[in-house]
Parts: sequence; C-alpha cells; structure tokens
Amino acid sequence: MMNKTLTCLSKQKLISEKWKPLCELRLGMIFMNGRADYENVISFLQFHIKGHGHRVCVLNIGQDTLESEFKIKILKYGAEYVYDRNSFVDSYEFLTERLNRWITIERLLHSPVITSRTAGKSVATICMLRKVIEAAFYSQNNILILGERGVGKEQVANIIHELDTRREKGDLVILDCTTLKKELSGSELFGHERGSFTGADYARDGAIALAHKGSFFIDEITELPPNLQAEFLRVVQEGTYKKVGSNIWRHSQFRLIAATNRDMKTTVEKGEFRSDLFDRIATTVIEIPGLNERKEDIPLIIDFYLKKIFNGHLPVIEKEVYDVLCNREYRGNIRELKNEVHNICMRYSGKGPVTLGDLSNTIFDLTLLNDKVRWYEKTELFELINQAIDEGCELKKIEDIIQSIATKITLQRVNRNKDASRILGKSERWIQLQKIKEKNG
Repeated sequence: MMNKTLTCLSKQKLISEKWKPLCELRLGMIFMNGRADYENVISFLQFHIKGHGHRVCVLNIGQDTLESEFKIKILKYGAEYVYDRNSFVDSYEFLTERLNRWITIERLLHSPVITSRTAGKSVATICMLRKVIEAAFYSQNNILILGERGVGKEQVANIIHELDTRREKGDLVILDCTTLKKELSGSELFGHERGSFTGADYARDGAIALAHKGSFFIDEITELPPNLQAEFLRVVQEGTYKKVGSNIWRHSQFRLIAATNRDMKTTVEKGEFRSDLFDRIATTVIEIPGLNERKEDIPLIIDFYLKKIFNGHLPVIEKEVYDVLCNREYRGNIRELKNEVHNICMRYSGKGPVTLGDLSNTIFDLTLLNDKVRWYEKTELFELINQAIDEGCELKKIEDIIQSIATKITLQRVNRNKDASRILGKSERWIQLQKIKEKNG
C-alpha cells in the first residue's frame, strides 16, 4: 500500500526528500500503520508539527480503521487531514490534488501579490496568509477580517481582490464606515436620485453600484448605522437595492470583504450589530495577528519599508536599531512601526549605517533593552503550573510530568539513550525507565 502511494506521488513529482525537522516550513505526509503507530504519530506531531507552521496529512495504511477520537486528536496535534486506507485504496487523485493545492498556495505566498504588500515569516503570519490565499483563490466566499487597528486589514483586502480568479472582475471599492455622515450615509452606500434631498442636484451612484462585478471592502463595518444594516442585509442576500429617493430595484453582485477592530460577537450580543447580517458577512473569518504577537517579523517589516522608501536599496542597519525596535510594544501595530521607519528616513543622512541616533527620541522613552526572558520566567509556564495546582496535582506529579516531557523532547532530538543521558545529566538506565513509564502510561 505505501509503495503504491509513493509511486503514484512520485509520478506526480510530489515526492522530494525525507522530513528534516530543522528546515523551513514544509509540506508532507505521515504514514501510520493503524493504532500500532498512533502514539508515535502523536509524539511526532506534538514536537515537530504543531505550532511550527508545517502542513501534513496523515495516511493510515494499516488494516484497522481509526476511531473518531483518534482522528480528532491527530488533527488537534497539528495534522490537517487524516485518511484511512479505504479512502485511497482505489484512487490517489485526491491526495495529489490536496498536495498540489498546498504547493500552489506556497508559490502564491512568495509571489509579488503578497511580497509587494506585506512582510513576515513568523508562523502566525504564514498561517494567516495561507488562509487568505485559500479563501481568495479557491472560493468566492464573503470574508470578514478581524484585527487591531493598524495591522494591515486594507492590505489584506487588496490581496484578496488581486487573487480573486473571476474572469470579468471589476474594481475594488473601499468604504470606511467611520467616515460616513449620518445624514448622507444612505447616499454613500446606495447612491441617490436627483432631488431626493436638499443639495442632491444630480443623481449619483453609491459604493454598492460601483462595486458591481468587483469586490466591496467595507472597513469598520460595526460602525454602519443600525438603520442601514437591514437594507445592506438585503444587498448581501439578494444582490438588490434601491437608490435614495428611488422606487426602482437595482442589482449589484460583488465579493464582500468586511473588516473591524472590534469584537464582533460582543457587538452582536449587545444588539449593536444585527446577528443575521453578521452570519452573512462572516462566511470565512480571517484574524490578523497584532505586531506584538509576531515580533520576529519586525526586522523584515523594517527592511520592507526602507526598501520601498529607498527604491529597492536597503542601507546598512546596526543591530542595536533592530534590538530597540523589537523590544517595545506597538499599540498602533504595523502603522506605528511604519511611522517610525519614516522618521528614521527623515533623520538619516543617506550615508553610512542607520544607527540609534536616527531613531526618534520618544522610542527611548517607551522602551528599555531587557535581558532575554528566561524560559522559567515565561507567563505561559506560570499559567500551566497554576492550572495543574487547580486540578489537584501535587508537586511530585508536576515534577514527574516535566521530567517525562523533557525526556521525550530530548529523545526526539537525538534518538539515542546515551546522548539523551548526557544532555539531561541522567543515567542511561534512568532514560530507559522513563521510556517504559511513558509506554505504560
């Protein structure tokens, strides 16, 4: 079974090399021989896949079929798909189609459509962009973008529109609900007829008409006035609307991309936003991580904007500049960092390296260079131990669990008792006993 699968994938040029845990993001398959390999698969997923940005599907080539609880746990630990042998015993097309789709998404990830608009290689960024690409390129779904102010929601909307595969695609029309004047909001959205209100000296098309056959990006949609939400719901459901002052129904078909920096569920629960409209706009939800959640992207974002400003040329930047900018908080996210880059360019003479002296004075008021946080000082560890205590775990049990995890991680790295004993400062016999305890549960 495995040989047939590998032969098929090889013919499709989808087999390249064996897994290398330390390389960059990878796509792959994991073969398992039924329940006998279950624990090994879970261990591999836990330490090499989950949270690392790799994409894998698990193929069960064993005779036994996996129960739902096993499949759910495999998916929980980082696999994207789990297939039993009866799913692919007669056909491998769906496997090659799945892998080819992943490959296409990775290629688009490195295409100018993406790289000209955003920067970042963190797992959070890559996973978010993969979802953006899949939703834009392989569907016509309405998309709701969530994220704090300044994270780049409009850039993502532009990416979605550019990747849209419709043949006769119209323009991307943008409407910011925070700029709508209450008395003219209906006109901005639906357009108006001549004489429909004071000052309406001529007929005008609204954003909905302009978005026909294209994409309609409605930013900060939670600010849409309540009286217009019901009318806009009809547009989203039926594709029909009336201009202000008109009795004629008009048609407009577009891809809706909505965005907000507010908690949508809270606004719905408070009655500030219609639940039926929320259901219609949130077909696919994309959450953009804040800059404070992906600080490893900051040097790449700095380089990205400097190259734009200097027409592709990147000046030498002293390491301390990156250090200072990486060790501060960004309430305004990418927009705030972009402003600082522009201030650097204002102070930079154009010769020599960019130094700390080119940073704004306010930067030094906001941040201090701290020592790297030690692993045992991290908030996550405190939270986990706090949870263990709440669940009634005694100190001895917590110690045993930590020892077991440390042993498992070390053996995943070196795969030999002798090397693991040297790293952990324990005897080989102790390592062996830990493995036996782990196996016996």
